[in-house]
Amino acid sequence: MGNETARVARNTFYASVGFGVLAFQKVQVQRRELEKALGPQVEAWQRQLRAVIGHTPGDEPSGDPPGEPSGDPPGDPAGD
Repeated sequence: MGNETARVARNTFYASVGFGVLAFQKVQVQRRELEKALGPQVEAWQRQLRAVIGHTPGDEPSGDPPGEPSGDPPGDPAGD
């Protein structure tokens, strides 16, 4: 009786894990298909956004607000 219960529990666990793996794989396939379908459109949106904000690929924002000189202002006591 105890061995039978353990066997059924183990098989149920293995089946659950298997179904979880299959579900994960299905989601991955759907994600890749969506990326493939929307990829060119997303790239166009990214190019438009970069043009609007003035960044080109490879530019790294300095972290300074726009219009502000980069680095510490002259005479800043924190920089001394």
